[in-house]
Amino acid sequence: MWNITKHWFWYDWMCFFIRLLLLIAIVLNMLINPIPFSVPSWVIILAAILIHSIPFLIQQFSKKWYLVSEIVLTGSFYMYLTSDQPLLSWQFVIIAFVIGFYSDKSNYLWTAIPTIFIIPGINGWLADEPILAIILNYMFNHGAVFALGYAFQVLALNHKQSKIIQEQKKVLEQHVNQIEELTLKEERNRLSHELHDTIGHTLTSLIVGMESLKTSFPSNQSERIDTLVELARHGLDDIRQHLHHLAATPMSQSLRDSMQQLIGEFTKATGVTVSFRTFGNEVPITKQISFCLYRCLQESLTNAVRHGQASTIQVQLFYDNQQLRLQIEDNGIGMEQIRFGFGLSGMKERLDECTGNLAVHSRANEGTVIICTLPLKAELAQTGIRLLLVDDQSIITESLQRILEQQPDLQVIGTAENGQQALEQCATAQPDIVLMDVRMPEMDGIEALREMKQRWPQMRVVLLTTFEDVSQAVKSIELGAEGYMLKSIHPRDLIEAIKLIHSGGTWIDQNITVQIFEKMKRQREQLGNQNYSPENNPYGITKRELEILQHLSNGLRYKSIAAKLFLSEGTIRNYCSTLYSKLGVSNREDAIEKARAEGLGLH
Repeated sequence: MWNITKHWFWYDWMCFFIRLLLLIAIVLNMLINPIPFSVPSWVIILAAILIHSIPFLIQQFSKKWYLVSEIVLTGSFYMYLTSDQPLLSWQFVIIAFVIGFYSDKSNYLWTAIPTIFIIPGINGWLADEPILAIILNYMFNHGAVFALGYAFQVLALNHKQSKIIQEQKKVLEQHVNQIEELTLKEERNRLSHELHDTIGHTLTSLIVGMESLKTSFPSNQSERIDTLVELARHGLDDIRQHLHHLAATPMSQSLRDSMQQLIGEFTKATGVTVSFRTFGNEVPITKQISFCLYRCLQESLTNAVRHGQASTIQVQLFYDNQQLRLQIEDNGIGMEQIRFGFGLSGMKERLDECTGNLAVHSRANEGTVIICTLPLKAELAQTGIRLLLVDDQSIITESLQRILEQQPDLQVIGTAENGQQALEQCATAQPDIVLMDVRMPEMDGIEALREMKQRWPQMRVVLLTTFEDVSQAVKSIELGAEGYMLKSIHPRDLIEAIKLIHSGGTWIDQNITVQIFEKMKRQREQLGNQNYSPENNPYGITKRELEILQHLSNGLRYKSIAAKLFLSEGTIRNYCSTLYSKLGVSNREDAIEKARAEGLGLH
């Protein structure tokens, strides 16, 4: 019963009580002042109960058939009462009001004819009234009451729509304010990162350049250069501090707290009951994922009230080792067919950018369930990529440390001044990636790389250099280095390269990539190593690159490969660029053809 009536408005209850009071009046009248009928009184009472109950039950499923049942069943019942007791002929006028109230533009013509003319006319005839009395006292009165019910329905509908419009206006105002605030903060965050990458990179390069050129100047100018370097370092610190304040976002708190705050503001603004629960142990996640889920929750809450007319919403956030899942369930009117309008399409695009997934389940009158799923790398989220910085110039390691520690998933665990110290640090700290200078006293980077690969084959090593040196780069790659880059690399590219190398890829400075592989190819030709096999892998293709090559041969596009491997599309493009350079080709078709021709393990 409650499920049927919980969506009623006050006027629905009014019509229900009108019919109920009419039924009670008939029953009490039959019990207190029995009227002689051609059938026993209990038959009349039972018939009255059925006649007033059946249309009510049909009304919950079909408005059209409710009106048909009301006219046929109730009209027949009151015509029978009139045939036995003409004094009761007036009672159908109350039902005429209810029928008029539930009629609308699509059916008022065919409901008006029997309600105003046929049933009152028959009642007047059964009451033995003259034609003029039937028209004036029966048809006119029933017509006036029917029109009054219809007008009251129009008034109630306008009131209902006005209330819905006011509620939706309140929801939209709250939604627009939040969108405006969040968009502003996102733009400030983006701007701060852009300034950090450009100004920070410029000042860092300036500091490194002046340090490296200091030996070229006379000794009396050394103090002046030190002053300029110190001034640049203080300026860099001040800029980073200002940018940190500029980049303040709602994601500075945990995702759970941000969602709790959003739900509290939404409940206060709309009056809708929203419950929120989390399951599993909360783990650190990137700002991109936080923004994505925050916006998805915001859009889902608005849609649930605006389109679904929900009064209760349940929000659940699930953490596990593999994925993060946000589920929003409402008790609204639901949808017969899922329509991806602006809101749902925007949510899907945001989730696609994070290699996530959107699922929507809904049925008419059964509410809607929205599930947003994002893959998680739990180990990376909990510990981050552990880095060791190795360079004999402290200004280099300090600058790199400042840049890298701006990222929540990168962790600098130590620094070293030469290869020997680096080996000692690797033995105790076991970093994931070593960023190491090539030229250092005591033990240079090449020798340290050789030793590291012998003792810790799984450890990834990236060599940094001030100037391009093809021979040096080739030797580094032959010894197993996963990266070779210039110290002047843009911070954004450096971070992308670290993440790429951590996931199994290789990063080589694009300015000398072609030269490196050309030299490696000439070396192979000089050694007469023309018969290639998957075992010797003469091109230096890594396991991850071979996996991507296999996906390319299966016809997958970059975006599909990125989703399958939980990487960004830009990372896949970088992999492919390196892969094409290693194979000496310029496109995927040539790469696939060459890999198959030389037996590189494609199937």
